[in-house]
Amino acid sequence: MSARRLAGAGRELPDEDEVLEFPGRARGLPKVFWEMLGKWYFPVMGAILGLFASAYYLKKTPERFASTATLLVKQNLSGVISSEEVEDLDLRSDNVMNTIAAQVTRVGILEKVAQRPEFAGSEDLVRKPASYMPDWASAFFAREGARESNSEPDTGANLTRVAAMLAQRCDATVRKRTRLLDVTVTHEDPELARTLADAVVDEYLKELAEEDKGSADRRSAGLLGQADVARESLQEANSALAVYNRALETHAALEVEEVKVADLARRYRGKHPKMIAASAKLAAAKGSFLEEFLVAARSPVDKSYWEGVSDQLGTIKDGGEAEVAIARRLLLARTQVLDGETKSRMSVFNSILVAMEESKVNQIDDEVIADLHSRASTPETAVYPNRIRSYFAGGAGGAACGVGLILLLLRIDNRFRTVAQVEEETALPVLAAVPVLSAKRLSAAEKSNKERQGEGASRDEEHLWDSGIVFRPGLQSSLYAESYRILRASVVLLGDEKERKVSLFFSALPGEGKTTTSINYALATASQGRKTLLLDMDLRKPRVHRQLGRRRSEQGKGMAEILARQCPPEEAVCQDVGHGNLDAVFAGGKVRNPGELLKPGAIRELLQWAREHYDHVVIDTAPVLAVPDTRIILPQADNRCLVIRANVVPKPAVFRAIDLLEEDGVKLAGVVMNGYRESRRLLGYNYSYGAYRTGRYGYRQYGYGGYGSYGAYGSDDEED
Repeated sequence: MSARRLAGAGRELPDEDEVLEFPGRARGLPKVFWEMLGKWYFPVMGAILGLFASAYYLKKTPERFASTATLLVKQNLSGVISSEEVEDLDLRSDNVMNTIAAQVTRVGILEKVAQRPEFAGSEDLVRKPASYMPDWASAFFAREGARESNSEPDTGANLTRVAAMLAQRCDATVRKRTRLLDVTVTHEDPELARTLADAVVDEYLKELAEEDKGSADRRSAGLLGQADVARESLQEANSALAVYNRALETHAALEVEEVKVADLARRYRGKHPKMIAASAKLAAAKGSFLEEFLVAARSPVDKSYWEGVSDQLGTIKDGGEAEVAIARRLLLARTQVLDGETKSRMSVFNSILVAMEESKVNQIDDEVIADLHSRASTPETAVYPNRIRSYFAGGAGGAACGVGLILLLLRIDNRFRTVAQVEEETALPVLAAVPVLSAKRLSAAEKSNKERQGEGASRDEEHLWDSGIVFRPGLQSSLYAESYRILRASVVLLGDEKERKVSLFFSALPGEGKTTTSINYALATASQGRKTLLLDMDLRKPRVHRQLGRRRSEQGKGMAEILARQCPPEEAVCQDVGHGNLDAVFAGGKVRNPGELLKPGAIRELLQWAREHYDHVVIDTAPVLAVPDTRIILPQADNRCLVIRANVVPKPAVFRAIDLLEEDGVKLAGVVMNGYRESRRLLGYNYSYGAYRTGRYGYRQYGYGGYGSYGAYGSDDEED
């Protein structure tokens, strides 16, 4: 058989194509799903507790009412762009609306609301936080707090609390595809919620009006200041240009005389009377021009400019051609500059005048960027807490906690609970599942049988048997005894009964019920008419004689004497154990080192003799992890059965025991699951070998004797 490693358990399991199909279990579904489905009551109980917690939460949490006032947001851009562009900007830009929404709920606005007269002295405005403690505990702590707090209320601290409360309960949201801004305030009192919502909107609009008025005043004052500066600059430029008017006039007259002289020079010579007269007028014009030019250049109005060209100005002394040319060049250059400055300053002044006129026109329109659209109304229904959401959250959260608890339990659980777990994690078949037996139910069944059969119906030996042995009057027809018959049938099906006569039962740790299983299996085999021999080969802590109601000191020769070759097997066989077809070889006398007696040769001879004289041989041995004795005997047995105590033995101990036997080359026939509790809650994942209906005998765990702890098996030093 090929194998696959089981994660977390360190065990090897058959491949998926070799795993048998079981009724009620879908192929390929994860194991954890079925484990969780088997513990369905955890999520159900968690959901129920979550619903109760939600109901308690709703009872303790005060209701809150929401009231909404609405603002219509505008945008003062009509003086710059067209109204159509303004509409497009408002509808497409979320940033503008979100910015205004943030301004409405900022701390400054909320502090102004807290300072309003109708809220300043209100003690009902800020409620105490909800207490989720029981009423009696809340009342106790309230009395203690009242004794300690006797100080006067602080007005400043109260304003801070009101503002902080509004910051948590005031929200501004934008309606999609509109310019409407909803300002919502929640409060325990519906009337206060309405008043607070209106107050927040009023304070915001009031602040906007003050800001718009101040902005218009500042804008107008700025334009007036700029107009005054431009006017003064223009006046200075005009004054400077006016100084040169007389010089420009004489310059124009000079140009006229120069034209006349040039015209006469083409017709007359220099001594012609007309030429002489024209030259005289030209000289006079030059003198006048130079005189007026020097007057303008010495004027204090434009003194700063002429100080910069004083070196050129100093060369002009008489009316020579060079001096006139310099004067003309300086005059024309300066007047052209002044003329350009005058025109530029005039343009600036005119633009300022236009801006002032536009500002006056824009002030005619409403300059507020937001206006009241609708006032808040008094709410009738609470918006918090949401009952449906709270119940859903409680139920879902409780169910989730239940699932988490299941996962935690699965993570920390290292016990075998079901037949399916044993088969999947050990890769061994479960030969039988023996249910838990209640001693009280056993006594009741025996008493009922005695009443029906009479006091003398039972044999004396049966009265001495341990209560865990179920093949006695009153219990032989029970389903508990039937589980051992199923075990016998499973062993028979392992192979030819004539070739597989020796069955050995062992466990990983003490206290798993291997001795009780061995005895009941031997009785089940003997009840079928087969001559059976029960061998107690647990020489350290033998329990077979005790289970059958006998004292060790009274038994005489036994297994120890046979293995020590002090007597033949026939002399150690006890034939009066309580059943005609059952014989037993008890442990015999105490020995110092039991392990030294368990030699393979002696064991082989004993089992060979048993095979010749009996139809079936049953061996009870020591726990395999406690002492190495069983590992010596196992190779000599035909049917090697591992007893696992459900809900008790740790999985690692079982895995370790199987690993040890695999290392020894020993192949196990299967597992006997002892102390099994069949749970109908496990649905399809759990499967077993028949409907045991263990409720007939109850669920009280039956004890199989104190064997000590793992690693400290020791010896049986108690006196019988």
